[in-house]
Amino acid sequence: MDTDWGHAVVIDPRQLDALRAEGARLARLARRRTRSALLALAAAAAAAVVAAATTARIATLDRRLAGARAEARRARTEAERAALALTALARSHNDILAATEQAPSVGTRSWGRRFTVTKYLPRSPKYGRFNHGITATLTKADPAARIVAVDPKLIPYGSWVWIEGLGWFRAEDCGAAIKGFRLDVLTPTEEEAMAFGKQDRFAIVVPPANA
Repeated sequence: MDTDWGHAVVIDPRQLDALRAEGARLARLARRRTRSALLALAAAAAAAVVAAATTARIATLDRRLAGARAEARRARTEAERAALALTALARSHNDILAATEQAPSVGTRSWGRRFTVTKYLPRSPKYGRFNHGITATLTKADPAARIVAVDPKLIPYGSWVWIEGLGWFRAEDCGAAIKGFRLDVLTPTEEEAMAFGKQDRFAIVVPPANA
């Protein structure tokens, strides 16, 4: 066995204790720093989760708010339509009452119901005697005369006819397509006839006294 101690390193026990103490201190410091880093990481992760949850909640609230606004717009539109319909209904009701009050002054056997109403031209090939601007009762087919074509089997010629929204007309004409509860109002232009189309209107019929 080698017993040469000439190259041996001698350490003072106090230095060794100091090194051990320093090592222990550094170990504690490393553990504290590790714990701090872990806590910071956990806090960051928690903040990210909260932020994500908040963002999702905000997005949900935004969607709900957008839906509520859309529903409010739909409700407002429906309310406006209902108001317009009620206004038109009230106006029509008042017109009908006014026409009913006028009917006895024209005749005493008046009656009313809903008719399909259209418009036609003075020289339409479907109306007028020989299509030369003369009605079935041999009167001039003048739109200013407020003439309406009727089914004479239902409404006698010479009857007064009040049409909702249009006023009073005289039954002076007929047509091949005007059968039953149909009314056709004489109008000056094709544009007006096409724009009116086919409509459902209430009408009051006042037959002539000799009918």
